[in-house]
Amino acid sequence: MIDIEAVTEGFIRWISGPNFRNPYSKATIRIYGRNVHRFLEFLDFDGVERISEASIHLVRKFVMTGQSGGTAPVNTQNVRTGALALFFDYLESTEEHGPFSGNPARALIEDQKHKKGGNVGKATARLRPVLEWDDMDRLQYEASKQETIAGIRDAALIGFIFDTGLRASEICALPHSAAEYYFQGRLRVIGKGDKERLVRFTPEHADRLRAWIRTRARVVSKSDALFLTDEGNALSTQVLYMIVRRLLDRAGIQKAQQGPHLLRHTAASRWLAKGMDLRQVQENMGHSNIGTTSKYLHLLG
Repeated sequence: MIDIEAVTEGFIRWISGPNFRNPYSKATIRIYGRNVHRFLEFLDFDGVERISEASIHLVRKFVMTGQSGGTAPVNTQNVRTGALALFFDYLESTEEHGPFSGNPARALIEDQKHKKGGNVGKATARLRPVLEWDDMDRLQYEASKQETIAGIRDAALIGFIFDTGLRASEICALPHSAAEYYFQGRLRVIGKGDKERLVRFTPEHADRLRAWIRTRARVVSKSDALFLTDEGNALSTQVLYMIVRRLLDRAGIQKAQQGPHLLRHTAASRWLAKGMDLRQVQENMGHSNIGTTSKYLHLLG
């Protein structure tokens, strides 16, 4: 059974948060949140127990149906479609309610374009969800420019995410002892749903983490966390987000998403571009469905 209130609140937090370079207005957030809530109620009424079961047929039915069973006005249809397209982006990015075989709202948009004879076969205009090779180089260069405690930590962090593809919460939960396993190219982590997985990778940025370990030893702290703030506290996901966004801004990199999840997406594409087996990337990312992992194929040449 779908927890309508919790899912809607999660979506609203996501769309209200610092996930977008151009933030949505309060009015848009309110309207989109209301439409997502109604869509979830619609699924529940239709007997759908999991959001991942929502097909393009169900999305079309919700979008098109107006009051008293008639056809909804075009403006209403557009708002609903826009809200749901973003909603399924949210679900795919959080990976909590999948597995998904695609975004049914965006599939509906493409289907409508096809029927109208316009832009046939052309993908919906969206910023790519990963960094290009030159973006990665610029970001790592920017991260390594500061020789302060924070600068050395930030350089290690960026390299660490590119190497491991871990989620922000997983990175912040790592103990100091995890560094030893990173250097071995094997990290065992507890991910979403308390699921344990073994992440295998090549520690290409080991020198940066070693520099941070040496620097970390000079930070007064009671925390056992691998990554610390300047004050010696364990790094929080909020602080990690701000670090990544600040570095992206300084590097002049503009993407729709601006946080650690963008780097996680990039890690998956980077592995595949370098020849890692798709099944291993699936395990590293913690995806329950290999179809989710396959979306990263060919994003990097």
